[in-house]
Amino acid sequence: MAKSTNRLPSEASPVKKNIISKLTTWATTPKGMSTLLLGKMAFKMAIASAISLIIAQGLRWEYPFYAVIAAIIVMSSTHGSTLKLGIQRLIGTTIGAVAGAIFAIALGSNSLSLLLCVFLTVFFASYFKFNEAAKLAGYIAAIVILSHSQSPWIYAWHRYLETFLGIAVALVVNNLIFPARAGTELRRYLSQTLVHLEEFYRLVVNCALTGNYDRASVDGLKLNIINSLLAERELWNEVRQGQTNEPIDTRINEAWEFLIRRIWEHILAMEHTVLARQQDNFWQMLSPQITQLAQVTQNAMLSLATAVKFPESHLSLPEIEVAIANATQELNQQPEIQQTNSSMDELLRFFTFFYTQEEVGRKLQRMAALLNPSNS
Repeated sequence: MAKSTNRLPSEASPVKKNIISKLTTWATTPKGMSTLLLGKMAFKMAIASAISLIIAQGLRWEYPFYAVIAAIIVMSSTHGSTLKLGIQRLIGTTIGAVAGAIFAIALGSNSLSLLLCVFLTVFFASYFKFNEAAKLAGYIAAIVILSHSQSPWIYAWHRYLETFLGIAVALVVNNLIFPARAGTELRRYLSQTLVHLEEFYRLVVNCALTGNYDRASVDGLKLNIINSLLAERELWNEVRQGQTNEPIDTRINEAWEFLIRRIWEHILAMEHTVLARQQDNFWQMLSPQITQLAQVTQNAMLSLATAVKFPESHLSLPEIEVAIANATQELNQQPEIQQTNSSMDELLRFFTFFYTQEEVGRKLQRMAALLNPSNS
């Protein structure tokens, strides 16, 4: 028994190392990274809500849960986005509390007062572009009129303080626990977008080569890409405002914003072209000329997706230029093109696909060049 017990640590050690290795590998996958980010966000929300509750209760405020709600709702992935949400919530709370107090004093607590106040509050908040604050303003105004018409100004002031506390706690927690600045988040989103674009591109090329098209997968990828591009737009704005942890000379060049959107548009154009084609035999006859270029382009997207995550990355993609030159030369020497009975429309579809594919490659080359700070 003693010998068996002595062997347990040495036997368990490889198992432990294997588990750690698998977890580390999983954490670097897109699904693993996404799960970890969700966990970090949930943890930050939990910490911020608990701290807000403790402070509000320590101050003996009557409704500490308003501070908790604010801390949870405004928490976002970066300091800049958290501050933006916090300001919107503070504006909504202020507008709603003031409007509710005015209408409660002027018209009392009744359905007419509620109707007019909510309408005017939401309308003018939206009219003056406080879109994210409009509904909250209407909600706070309704609470003031219906539940606190006896002391509306006191209630309004308390709501403002509680909301301010929750926002302040969220900002502090976001900066101290798993801090993520706009530059870091932007790199992560750009990497994620490139991975999704590579999947979309691969499915479109496969349709060109085989005629098979997985529309369900494509629709899911399109939605992911659109969501990433929208998130990137906000992050680009934060980076321009200096809300990032990167020095200027190592930031992603702003031309990336244009280039990645152009690649997205090019692949959509390629998709439209292959779905409109009519003669499969013609495309299959010329498929060798686009296969190598497609493979090189896919590899380039994945290489860029890895490189962009790290500041001061350097990447060169000379293989794209070689693949484009080879494909163009082979197509120019194809006697089948002159001898084919395919219609002019079909020829135009194929060459539209090919030259758009070539443009995707050139955009990737430019993106790789811009990773080098000396070319920015």
